[in-house]
Amino acid sequence: MFRPQIQKTKILLIIAFLNVVLVLFVANSKTYIKQPNFDVKINTSDYMKKSIDLIKKMEFVKMDRLDDYQSGLIGKLNSSITSKIDSSIVKSKVITTHPNFAAFIIFLLEDLDLKPRDKIAVAMSGSFPGANIALLSACEILNIEPVIISSLGSSSYGANRENLTWLDFESYLSNEGLFKYSSSAISIGGREDLGDNLLDEGIELLEQKIFESEILFVNEQSLYKNIDRKWNIYKKESNGYKAFVNIGGGAASLGDGEGKKYMRGGLIYPLSKDDLEEIYYTSDELDLYYSDFKKSLAYKFLDNNIPFVNIKNIESLVKSKGIVDISNNKGFLFYEITQFNIIAICISLIVSLSIAISIGVYSHYQIKRRMLEDEIDSII
Repeated sequence: MFRPQIQKTKILLIIAFLNVVLVLFVANSKTYIKQPNFDVKINTSDYMKKSIDLIKKMEFVKMDRLDDYQSGLIGKLNSSITSKIDSSIVKSKVITTHPNFAAFIIFLLEDLDLKPRDKIAVAMSGSFPGANIALLSACEILNIEPVIISSLGSSSYGANRENLTWLDFESYLSNEGLFKYSSSAISIGGREDLGDNLLDEGIELLEQKIFESEILFVNEQSLYKNIDRKWNIYKKESNGYKAFVNIGGGAASLGDGEGKKYMRGGLIYPLSKDDLEEIYYTSDELDLYYSDFKKSLAYKFLDNNIPFVNIKNIESLVKSKGIVDISNNKGFLFYEITQFNIIAICISLIVSLSIAISIGVYSHYQIKRRMLEDEIDSII
């Protein structure tokens, strides 16, 4: 019995299968829309990669097994200049060593609407050399001017090797001509910003490095005198800061006490300054965590109507912004991803219609030819 192609079970099954494949293709398609400042983020990431490539050539640099991105910026668990021993913070340190963390800095600064030649006040820490380099890379690409005061003490896995402090990294990259800006002043860091939790030989080593660098040494008799000294240095450099950027959990930047470790990261506006002064309790409510935030540099800037960008608690900060994997160049940091792709939909529609039309036209041809053959047979 004659049946055209469009009526054959095998053909109908093939058409159905192809359409199911096309539906799955469309369902799994995505549209990648470039995020704001996409080109700036790419350029900043490339600049940080260039910095890391240079760091790998430094003497004494080691690629630790914990250094996932092989940056040379991951230190040791402990040393004479280690301010806090904590093995759980290695993930945050590693995140900041990927070149894309420089693009993340651009992401954090976007709402400030910074213009070329704008000035920002910056507090850097030896705890996060990757974040420091990321910020410097952002400053170079944005052509903004940072006024930097650094602290050299470092928690675990930061710049805590005695021959690879933050000052060593900064001086090397500056001498290589990569960054125009470097620290205007330096403190020891650590507890009370005076290195009270460092070993004596560690303090002596850092002091020697600072003296040899001839950079202004902030080393007053107490934390609050250090804060006042740093505040006066910032004010002397500029009266028109667009933001204060803090990296790490320095006592001078965020205040004394353990409460600062709970302080949220990201951009904080002056209107929120009093919301950050909080008292925290442990679960059994026996231990009190208090941060004297109102005496900190961050509060002074907020109190002068200058926004505060807090770059700490890195792992949770990155995740809170929707970034699951900092190394993903197709992720949210660079693209807004939406379900379905218009091109995939159009291609699938064209293919589906083409198959249906082709089978229909061919079947019509078969039927017409069959009718002609029947007419000839009837005449004979």
